[in-house]
This record gives sequence, structure tokens and C-alpha cells, in this order.
Amino acid sequence: MFSLRKIIFQLFIALIIGFAVSFFAFLINRNISVVSHQQASIKNISIPSSNNDSLTIPKHINLFDFYKTYGQRLLGNENLKIINREEWGVNNNIYQTENCSLNNYDVENNFSPLEKIKAQILINNYQRNFQDYDAMFLQTKTLTNQVTYEYLPIEEIVIHHTAGKFTTDFEESKKELQRIYNLHLIRGYQDIGYHFLIDGAGRIYEGSLGGKYSVGAHTYYHNKGTIAIALMGDFRSGHDVFTPEMENSLINLIQYLIQEYHFDTSSKAFYLRKPDFSGREWSNNLIKGHQELDIVPNTPTSCPGINPQTLRNKIYPFIFK
Repeated sequence: MFSLRKIIFQLFIALIIGFAVSFFAFLINRNISVVSHQQASIKNISIPSSNNDSLTIPKHINLFDFYKTYGQRLLGNENLKIINREEWGVNNNIYQTENCSLNNYDVENNFSPLEKIKAQILINNYQRNFQDYDAMFLQTKTLTNQVTYEYLPIEEIVIHHTAGKFTTDFEESKKELQRIYNLHLIRGYQDIGYHFLIDGAGRIYEGSLGGKYSVGAHTYYHNKGTIAIALMGDFRSGHDVFTPEMENSLINLIQYLIQEYHFDTSSKAFYLRKPDFSGREWSNNLIKGHQELDIVPNTPTSCPGINPQTLRNKIYPFIFK
């Protein structure tokens, strides 16, 4: 009698398991059918799939230094003079309340229909592949100018030109810096968007008060994880001349930054975000020109005026020895 009950019980359990397996198989097949239908309906839209390597921490960055020093002002050392904001006459009583990591540094209302599509793909790629990564490390600080800055590990350096007045006189350079600062506030930035600026005489100036690892406002959707250095003037062909003094200061500043950020430059290959954020790629371009990241406009910017590879050819012999 006992053995008959045991057999009946086992059969009952087997029936339940069989029903559960069949039910889950039905759900899986149904989901596959739905997904296939959805894929067929958007077959003309090409969106790159998520890249798991996007969450990989590039080996050239130093997270220990990030958490220890984010927000510190970088004002040079005995071998490198960086003129601070107080010296060039910033007005810290004028500031914006919007977050300094504002991605929309250019007015999107000016985008053409095609540019809006390209911008949306860029945003979608960032959200899918890097938004969670950045959220893991994001830090904030409110500083003495009443601005709250965001901080993230730095992956690369972006070179700009201001496309404004070329100056070699210190007093004229200070006026130009104040003009750029006010212009950036008018655009809606909390602070000057660049981290450092260099004038025609090779003087190096502190930009954003955010300091080390701060998120600037300089390149559409590429403000996070980048340092912005701006050459003061317009360096397109036929305009201002990129002076030897500027070149030497740019090289010295980048050497200083690599030291301060403890970048690992033992290899010339770096695991960097692709310009379209579709994932990461191995690249030699630790230093980029703004134009190499300006992928949304139908006519990309010419910034920094000088060919980025020309700049790398000038800089790399000094940082990869």
C-alpha cells in the first residue's frame, strides 16, 4: 500500500514538472516570435549591439588616484607655471546653476533632421554602453563659486582652439580669457568649459575651477572622461600661427598631466571609447583633436585648426620614450 502511494506521488510530481517545462517553453517561443516581429519592423534601422567590453576599465587610468585627488586644482610645479584663475581675473560671483557636465553645449534646435538622427544614435549608444559605467564612478563637489562639479576618471585629452583673438600680451590675454568665460556662461555652462588654455606667448592658464578629474563642457557628448586644452586663437590654414612657444607649452602641459593623472603610457595602445560610443577600441589616439569627436554635424568642426595627427607627431616623442 505504501509503495503504491509512493508511485502515485512520484507520478503527480512528474506531471507538475512536465507541465511547468511545457509552459516555460511556450513562453520562450512566444517571446522569440515577438522579438522576431519587432526586428522585422525595424529592419531598416541599424543600431550597434551592446558591447560588454564597454564596462572594462582601461588599464592606463589610475582609480586610486581618482578617488584620492579628484577636485584638486592643478597649478603646475617648479618646472611648469600655470596661471591661476585669480591671476587672470575670473569673476566667481557670476555663475550658472545648470550642471557643468551639460552635454548640449551647442543648441540642438539648430540641428538638421539628419543631424538629429545622428545625435540620437550617439545618445542611445552612450546610454547603452557607457552610462552605467560612468555612474559607477561619478562623484560631485560644490566649490567656493557655488557651482557643483561632476568628476569621472579621465581617459583621454582633447585639443581645441578658441577660434577667437590671438594674443601674446599678458593683459590682452587676460581680457580674452574673461571674454571666453562670459561667453561660456551665456551659452549655459556653469564655468569656462576648458580645463586649460594656452596663449600665443606660451602662457598656460587654469580654466575650470573644478580641478582634477572634473567634467568640462567642450565637446558634444564627449565631456565625460576627457581633459580639454584650448589653444587661444584661430589655427585654421591662413589664420593665426601656432607658435613654437605654444607648441612647447602644450608638450610640457601634457607631460605634466600624464604625471599628475598617473597615466600608464608603457604602451602606445589605449582601450578607448569609440567616437560614436558603440563600444571600445584599441587606439593610439590618447590625444585627440575636437574634430575627431565631432561626428554629429554634417560639416564637422575644423577645431583645433591644426591637423590632430600633426599635433600627435609633435607631442608623442616626448611622452613615449
